[in-house]
Amino acid sequence: MQLPQMLLHIPGLLTPELLAQADSLLPLLQFTDGKSTATGAAQQVKNNLQVSKEAHKAHPELQQLVARAILSNTTVQNAVMPVKILPPIISKYEPGMHYGWHTDSPLMGEDFMIRVDVSITVFLNHPAEYNGGELVIHSPGGYVQYKLEKGDAIIYPTTRLHGVNQVVSGHRMAAVTWMQCAVKNAEQRELLFQLKGANDIIGADRAGATEHLLLMQVHSNLVRMWAEL
Repeated sequence: MQLPQMLLHIPGLLTPELLAQADSLLPLLQFTDGKSTATGAAQQVKNNLQVSKEAHKAHPELQQLVARAILSNTTVQNAVMPVKILPPIISKYEPGMHYGWHTDSPLMGEDFMIRVDVSITVFLNHPAEYNGGELVIHSPGGYVQYKLEKGDAIIYPTTRLHGVNQVVSGHRMAAVTWMQCAVKNAEQRELLFQLKGANDIIGADRAGATEHLLLMQVHSNLVRMWAEL
């Protein structure tokens, strides 16, 4: 699997069982103005709702559910190599709400601080339930829009300008969080991911063959060279 421009779509990150759990928790949550977690210029362009810290006990349960799904996903492990993750923010966009162009802070966290390398948005309701509300990311190839299926996720470098189009009708639910990677450099992570994917293809037919072992060795040595823990 290639990782073009470091934008990675993960279908079904949340399984049907996890989505059912999330659906039972979401109605218990109370939402407040999302500007409370924005910093700098982002405060001027952020217009959404998010769950307050004083919310129902269902809030940390939902956060843990999403975080565990992210960290246990094999594609996330291979492509991102996360070493730290922030508690996900559960956000809601109602008609007229949007998030203008912004970049996220390079260092984030309250109880603990991390260097933010990648962002991930997990879609928590069906795209047919709202009009508008696309996540828009500026990439080297232009502007890319994502309005994914319920349970799908998109991972993108936090360095990218991004925003959320105005919701015209319905409501948009999503979980957003940020991760620090063992390998900070995005291009190096992409090379490692592609190398791992190629070696997995070879290993499926010729596990233990010389070329399989050599690629495994190269991958391991590059991780050892580039990783920062």
